[in-house]
Amino acid sequence: MKRLITTNIRVVLAAIFLAVCGLGSHTAHAATGGLTISPTSIDKQIAPGSSYKGDVLVINQGETSFSYKMYATPYSVSGEEYKPYFAPVKGAIDITDWITFGSKGSTLKGGNQDTVPVTISVPKGTGAGSYYATLFAETEDKGDSGVITRKRVGTVVYIRVTGEAKEQGGVEGWSVPWLQKDHFKASLKLTNTGSIHYQSTVKVTVSDLFGNAKYMYERQPKVLPQKVRNVPVAWEKGAKFGLFKVSGEVTYFGNKEVLPTRYVFIASPAYRLITVVILVAFVSFIVYVGRKRVAKK
Repeated sequence: MKRLITTNIRVVLAAIFLAVCGLGSHTAHAATGGLTISPTSIDKQIAPGSSYKGDVLVINQGETSFSYKMYATPYSVSGEEYKPYFAPVKGAIDITDWITFGSKGSTLKGGNQDTVPVTISVPKGTGAGSYYATLFAETEDKGDSGVITRKRVGTVVYIRVTGEAKEQGGVEGWSVPWLQKDHFKASLKLTNTGSIHYQSTVKVTVSDLFGNAKYMYERQPKVLPQKVRNVPVAWEKGAKFGLFKVSGEVTYFGNKEVLPTRYVFIASPAYRLITVVILVAFVSFIVYVGRKRVAKK
């Protein structure tokens, strides 16, 4: 029995050594330069027969000059992952006719930016509800090979036409698998059964068993009418091992809903091996002590 315990301890130490040696660091590289636009979204309430006037900034973060053009497209999403769609939808109102630009584009030198005036005019008689479009800035470059490459960036426009509209939606699902590999993942589903979009506030906290916060997630995803949106929660480069408590809350339409508390055990494959080996060694030790006591009696 002593030999068995000694062997188990050696296996535990070897597993820990291999796990530590296998842990590596990850280096992230941020893209630099190029075309950007600001803001990334515009969310306004406009009465029928009224207009909104604002600006978007087109920015050249690179060193080379480029020419760009401005235009608008419809905007919609598909699936719970909200994959964007920029083509007209059958039966939906195309609001690109509501949008005019103070400038259709120009040549922008490296390190400079243009301010492009935007006017959104809602026709009289437009029904209450939500309407969407995307404002694009697009470059067109012709390389030495003659191949034309394009790059575009967009600002999503969310317009709520005022009037009587149905506000309804909430949390449809909250999934936190109890056993996970690194890194931590959870999934929140929000639904909108009304006629206008809403912006939610999602807060999720991952804490140790003593209540110390280890990771905090906060986002403000928009949910479009008659859609379900999946909001993934991920603790990138988070804990590789441990037992944690997951809590959270969601605010929508001014209401706050507390998410059910969940517990999760996180362990990478290496740490799972360590856990199993430790448990085997512990059980072996308990059996050995029990037998020794019986032998003394």
